[in-house]
Amino acid sequence: MTQTEPSTPPAVLFPLGDPFGSVALVQHVGDDKMIVNAARVSFGGDNDAPLTSRDEKLIGYLLKNQHGSPFEHNLITFKVVCPIFVDRQMVRHRVGVSKNEVSGRYVEVQERLYTPTSFRRQAPSNRQASVQDDGSLDQQAAAAAWESAWQASYGAYQQLLSLGVTREQARGVLPQAMYTESYYTFNVRSLLHFIGLRDHAGAQYETQQYARAMRQLAEPLFPVTFAAWDALEQH
Repeated sequence: MTQTEPSTPPAVLFPLGDPFGSVALVQHVGDDKMIVNAARVSFGGDNDAPLTSRDEKLIGYLLKNQHGSPFEHNLITFKVVCPIFVDRQMVRHRVGVSKNEVSGRYVEVQERLYTPTSFRRQAPSNRQASVQDDGSLDQQAAAAAWESAWQASYGAYQQLLSLGVTREQARGVLPQAMYTESYYTFNVRSLLHFIGLRDHAGAQYETQQYARAMRQLAEPLFPVTFAAWDALEQH
């Protein structure tokens, strides 16, 4: 029997700087050439030749003129471990995206919780945005309140389980800062849309970090497409 070489472990990034939250590249299908072939098949011009400068120009043309379907014939799968509140922002992006999430009905929720390194203030002119603390926040008191709340809720969860309460009900006391994990599969069109909206100054900081991590893992797989997209975004 021929012994196979061990597979290379997927790249993993830790967007929030703690040991829990992560983004891992699980698999991908397709490349820049696949995008070109999907466009050129309309004229019977798809081929197996290496990517050329003419192909690169075509990718830029497709993006500029919003010809999106050639960017859908590929996939990138990530395993995303993130706070529930980040996941709920990500899951809004459903077009061209598939998702499967760990279920608190089947498994006991682990004691993994996101704690901010610092707390932000509410933006005075934007109901959904935040601004950096100008020194007016009592950071120590905020951290204490955060820790007290999650310890109480996770303690209640454990107590409910010990009383025999079903997992599907006991999980109802857990906070949104608990970590959840999912497989997310994007095509390139949907991923660019997601990054454009979530790696943005108006997006929540924590979600921005996940969008940037996903881009960091995906960009080397489709370098021409990302370069052309960046060039358009800068104009």
